[in-house]
Amino acid sequence: MTTLRHPPDPPDSSRPVPPLSGLTVLDLTHYRAGPSCTKFFSDYGADVVKIERPGTGDPLRAIGPFAGGTPGPDRSIPFLWLNTGKRSVTLNLKHAEAIGLLTPLIQRADIVVENFSPGVMARAGLDFHTLRTINPRITLVSISNFGQTGPYRDYRATEAVLYAMSGGMIATGDRDRPPLAAGPTIAQYTAGMHAYLGALMALHRRESTGKGDWIDVSIQESALDNVEIHLAEYLHLGKIARRNNDEHAMVPWQCYPCRDGHAAVIGGPIRRWLTAAPMFGVPQLLEEQYRHLAGRQRHRFDFEALLKPALAQTDKMEVYRQGQASGLAFGYLASLAEAFQSSQHRSRHFFQPVDAGSAIGRTEMAGAPFRFTERPAPPVRAPRLGEHTHTILAKSSGCTERDLARLSKDGAI
Repeated sequence: MTTLRHPPDPPDSSRPVPPLSGLTVLDLTHYRAGPSCTKFFSDYGADVVKIERPGTGDPLRAIGPFAGGTPGPDRSIPFLWLNTGKRSVTLNLKHAEAIGLLTPLIQRADIVVENFSPGVMARAGLDFHTLRTINPRITLVSISNFGQTGPYRDYRATEAVLYAMSGGMIATGDRDRPPLAAGPTIAQYTAGMHAYLGALMALHRRESTGKGDWIDVSIQESALDNVEIHLAEYLHLGKIARRNNDEHAMVPWQCYPCRDGHAAVIGGPIRRWLTAAPMFGVPQLLEEQYRHLAGRQRHRFDFEALLKPALAQTDKMEVYRQGQASGLAFGYLASLAEAFQSSQHRSRHFFQPVDAGSAIGRTEMAGAPFRFTERPAPPVRAPRLGEHTHTILAKSSGCTERDLARLSKDGAI
């Protein structure tokens, strides 16, 4: 987690203004890729207004796991985490009057983020050129499976399909078995991060041009960024990546089984390997054929045959600590419980308490991925469906309670 290093906040000071304070983001997204983009904005102080479908809201509200194992629109753990700090307004974007209510929000917004299928925004009368007519400084961020152009533009895809088509799946799973999709939705979250960075670049350019941009993010192309080394090796060497790293240039370079789990044993920096090798208690590791990297590459499997039995008799944390003490980048495969209880994360207040609402109560959530203060502010809970509809529409469009009641009856909100 990257940290900007500067002195800790004085104990008696008020908390610094968040870096994106003053920005307004109109969030038309759902599921994971879009909400992960807008979560970055809310985490760093922007006012994110999430537009949801009346009655059901973001479909992620209906996807588990659910807090306490009980389904409910305010109990979806993925939704609660991806939508911290946002405000929820229900609008039916297929209803003409609802589109009219959206116009004042567009006028005040800096960024609109959407992840509908290509063409949906245009059919709703919300294409970039229309948005720019309403607000010349607006930036539109569009996230879709394959982007807004090209022969695959209108193709449907799942996370597993996008991960496979990015090339990432070629390196996931056991070498002698079929490839596997990754457990987390890696392609979605990567696209969300790229969309966020693209939007920040557009805001920076707006400072000199006075105009917004249209950011076109392909989830599949974003996922290619996760295999950039495999791509470079293929383009320059014609080498096709294989699973389990048994052709990695560095030896050793693996997560190896230990007595109580797995430890990452990394043979670099190369100059320090010979001073670290005695920690394994296997004198043969220092024999002439293994003293240099070229020899360890040439005799990879014989070398690992000596290393693995020693590791199998040692706890992973002991391997980790001894490797670090020798100046090598050893690590260990942490369980989620171990990551949560890590003294490193605890000392940096990475996991922070949040009041998740009456349905769940107080819980802890992972913090933002980088920080601007010594101790960042805790996250604000995700909104209940339509929680801010009346407040925001009354302010932006001057809607009275009678207007809102009629709009609700007509299916607009």
